[in-house]
Amino acid sequence: MQFDIDISQVSKRFGEVTAVKNLDLQVYKGEIFCLVGPNAAGKTTTIRLLLGILKAEKGSGDIQVKGFYIPREKKRLRRIMGYLPQQRALYDLLTAKENIKFFARAKGVPGDLADKNTSLMIEKLSLKDHQDKLALHLSGGTQQRTALAQAMVNKPEIAFLDEPTVGLDPVLRREFWQYFREIAKEQGTTILVTTHYLNEAEWADRVGVMRNGSLLAVDTPKNLLKRTGQHNMENMFFELIKGDIA
Repeated sequence: MQFDIDISQVSKRFGEVTAVKNLDLQVYKGEIFCLVGPNAAGKTTTIRLLLGILKAEKGSGDIQVKGFYIPREKKRLRRIMGYLPQQRALYDLLTAKENIKFFARAKGVPGDLADKNTSLMIEKLSLKDHQDKLALHLSGGTQQRTALAQAMVNKPEIAFLDEPTVGLDPVLRREFWQYFREIAKEQGTTILVTTHYLNEAEWADRVGVMRNGSLLAVDTPKNLLKRTGQHNMENMFFELIKGDIA
């Protein structure tokens, strides 16, 4: 099977702190892959390495995304990807609809198609009643839906979603995951998503459990639960790190 993400023996340090250590990770085309772990596990650093925002340590291994070598070919990747960072990039004095359309045009989507895609995202993410409100006046959950619409408005081939459900209520978190599964199935979009809500990972095709910059395990949610003899993902995580809790 084809890998859309292929990381081989990659490390990243910040001073004396090793944020990512000898990371090997492969994600299949059309897969929803979820990186889980506590804060400072290395999840966000991994995404920034994949985007070319950060450079791996000199002498470290290779990173390929959709066949592009990163960071050397990161500009070519940007045309076909979506990215939702932890910090929302909304313009307060633009409406929700204007924010989404602005990002469509910024990503090179032509005018008529930008209008069409914007309308589609408004419908898909239930923003119709809020589309004409200034971003400044949107609730936190509606702001996050708008930010997700911005990330996906160009119908990317691959999407990097960094803790997209943080701060959302359980109902909205479930709606987000239903949307992720829908676009992976219908559009074949490859999705790498991070979360520290461990039980969300049951919605993913495969899960990578991170701690202290390393992958402890990679498998399907069902297999991870079976391997650890647990019935939920939080207990699975604590079973994996048993004896290694700081």
